[in-house]
Amino acid sequence: MTNAIEHTVLQLAVLVGSLRAQSFSRKIAKALAARAPDSVRCRFIEIGELPLYNEDLDGDDPPAAWSAFRAAMRECDAVLFVTPEYNRSIPGCLKNALDVGSRPPGKSVFKGMPAGVVSVTPHKLGAFGANHALRQTFAFLDMPVMQQPEAYIGNVAELLDDKGAVTNADTATFLENFMASLETWIRTVHPGGSSFDAFMKQREKIAEDYVNGDASSLKAIVTRAGPATFFSPRGDHLEGADAVAGRYERDAASFHKGGNTDLEVLQASASGDLAFWSGLQHAKARIGKNGEATEMTLRVTEVFRLEDGAFKLVHRHADPVH
Repeated sequence: MTNAIEHTVLQLAVLVGSLRAQSFSRKIAKALAARAPDSVRCRFIEIGELPLYNEDLDGDDPPAAWSAFRAAMRECDAVLFVTPEYNRSIPGCLKNALDVGSRPPGKSVFKGMPAGVVSVTPHKLGAFGANHALRQTFAFLDMPVMQQPEAYIGNVAELLDDKGAVTNADTATFLENFMASLETWIRTVHPGGSSFDAFMKQREKIAEDYVNGDASSLKAIVTRAGPATFFSPRGDHLEGADAVAGRYERDAASFHKGGNTDLEVLQASASGDLAFWSGLQHAKARIGKNGEATEMTLRVTEVFRLEDGAFKLVHRHADPVH
């Protein structure tokens, strides 16, 4: 896949190591996100519903929650961990998220992903044990982690009001400076990275699934709200999110397994909440009742909109190259 993307907004995954609704870690995570630079978009990715990792389940049809988590992480440029300390280590839910995301072997979503760590506790030691237990895992996961400034938030109950707002001015300043430093560091170790770049790699895999009759991965990135349009290779077009999503699913049923496709991106860009690519889609597909092998090349333009921190397909125009 050829790519020519310029993108300045970083997508930062936020993983909170506490499942408690009123957890101090989540409140600090929200305070950090609120103080992120405008060029950093924080995306909270929930880990509480992930089934415990079991390799026996990680075959052709892994649990949907695992697949959704892995896909969400792949859309991000970096990750911020905000965690309490359990027994001088990290909570089980966070360790499980690391296990799910790092497998199957060779397909880790964490490999090479820049990371930041903030540990939180109502006690005095700043959850030092959890902070460094988490950092230990990065050596094997091959994740570069920001070393300075370190962030150990102790006596956290004294720093927040009953609504979770930071009341201590020094803490507020520290959190803001931490997020600014994290952005600078991510761009230093991951220059030129962009969430849309990562998303486009995922988009090519989704296209491969589609020409094999599987619309499930495409369904996950199609908008379900707001304006949407589809101009099909047949010359017709549809408008409206539900109508377009339904058409994509119906058309996928005409493909059989045994196909492959490649996206030749000639132009692409992302800015703010919008992104697009245009180019050629080359495909060898098995179509129709008899699954007859067919080769095709389409001129394609797709437009995406950020919805809740994830790119969603809102427009596709495809016509055959004769």
